[in-house]
Amino acid sequence: MKQSPGRARWVLAIGLAVSLMWAASGSAQVAVEAEQEDEFPQFISADELRRLIKEGSDDVLILDNAPTLAWEEAHIPGAVSYPWVHQITETVKFPRNKTLVLYCPCAHDEDSIDMAKKLVQLGYFKIKVLEGGWFKWEDLGYDVVSAADEQKGK
Repeated sequence: MKQSPGRARWVLAIGLAVSLMWAASGSAQVAVEAEQEDEFPQFISADELRRLIKEGSDDVLILDNAPTLAWEEAHIPGAVSYPWVHQITETVKFPRNKTLVLYCPCAHDEDSIDMAKKLVQLGYFKIKVLEGGWFKWEDLGYDVVSAADEQKGK
């Protein structure tokens, strides 16, 4: 069966349009991913975290990425010890409906940013990093507690 030249051009035009749409959607996806990377991680200021703690917000879970012994000495009130590791090997069981706020005693929040990336790979998307981390919190003179203080009920 012989195709008419008009039909062949029409099929070619549709094929070209579909190819362009396919390429454009791929480019759009790459652009969205790049935009998300530029925005990742989101940061939270010490002032904002302090406000949430004072209000008793149930929407956040604070994760201290310092070694356990450092966390036992002093940490942000309510923070859970979740030390930085090269690779997360244990099953993570944090609530997915809460915002995880990570902080570390690092010059540029690098351990918390790294842990945030690892948690995203495990399907956690509500994550923020405390801007300036532990040192900023301490410099501002905000409350800190020790593990012993928390056990005593302070």
